[in-house]
Amino acid sequence: MPGQASIPPWQRRYVTLDGMRGIAALAVALFHYNISQAPHGYVAVDFFFALSGFVLCRAYLPRWQDGMGTWAFLKQRVIRLYPLFLVGLLVTTLSAVSNRYTGKGDIYSYEKIATSLPFNLLMLPSPVTNTLFPFNVPAWSLFFELIANLGLVLVLFRLPRLALLALCLAAGWWYAPVVLENEGGNLGAVWHQLDTSMVRTTFSFTAGVLIARLPQPASRPAGWLGVACLAAIAAMLLLDLPAIPPAHYDLVCAMVLAPLLVWIGARCEPPRFLAPVAWFLGEVSYALYAVHWALMEPLRYFKDDLGFNPVLMAFAYLGCCIALAWLCMRWIDVPVRAWLSGKNERRPRAARSEPGELSHAAVAKSAIGG
Repeated sequence: MPGQASIPPWQRRYVTLDGMRGIAALAVALFHYNISQAPHGYVAVDFFFALSGFVLCRAYLPRWQDGMGTWAFLKQRVIRLYPLFLVGLLVTTLSAVSNRYTGKGDIYSYEKIATSLPFNLLMLPSPVTNTLFPFNVPAWSLFFELIANLGLVLVLFRLPRLALLALCLAAGWWYAPVVLENEGGNLGAVWHQLDTSMVRTTFSFTAGVLIARLPQPASRPAGWLGVACLAAIAAMLLLDLPAIPPAHYDLVCAMVLAPLLVWIGARCEPPRFLAPVAWFLGEVSYALYAVHWALMEPLRYFKDDLGFNPVLMAFAYLGCCIALAWLCMRWIDVPVRAWLSGKNERRPRAARSEPGELSHAAVAKSAIGG
């Protein structure tokens, strides 16, 4: 269409959600690099699940109502998730192998690597280690993302809003005591927390679906409310408030603030001058989440062994993560997804709308019912 080439890529997007997802991914990476600089960065995972539930419901519920099958939906989700999952697993495995020679990080035997890797390559947990994905620990949430996606198309799309609310409350009732018992919400990456991982995912993902099923605004005004959302997600993940017990803080963030930020962020946009930055952070966020673990130990060497300034190294680490994420997205993820989408569909649609990428046009025709 005439004039389409001149439209910036952040137009007709949920730009505030893009930006919040990018900030959350940076907070996760910083938490893993230096916990003191992002003491509650792991709560970003709860935000990711809520955001994913919202976006996938808005994008796919109309297609499901039009007859889209479970297998077709899951194929599209695997096309979206697997290329960067594979890249992240490969680079983190290489990093893990290097630990045997540097003495840094977790050191695994070659036998354990050989027996774990085939399962992880299939996006399945390793049966021979306590950690589900020992070479790329954050990948546990991607495994549960796929489980939640299956639950979305098999169960959640069929439930009325009242049932979705009941499911949220039931999952929260189960999850909250576990967080209190463990004195924090950094849970889910190991086998003995498998049930906790499931209820943690269920609560946040279902909350996102419920938010998507609520009435949506006809327009999203740009202004400082969008900036406030970006600041709020950063504050939530980076602040350390000694007066509040960590478990209580995590529960409030995961069960109240994260869904609330998705709801507000879907109703406003940042000022025009911030839109490109927010869009870019959203674009690289998944790649950053997938690959940042590989850079953690190499960059810690400068901070821990050479004594470089921790704040300076935090910026250097995040900068390297963003650069690697952009390269992986630009030269691997986008072309591979385009090729796989072309193979999967008679009418190829490369880089489909997914979490953090949902355009307004993609959901403008959605009829979200009760």
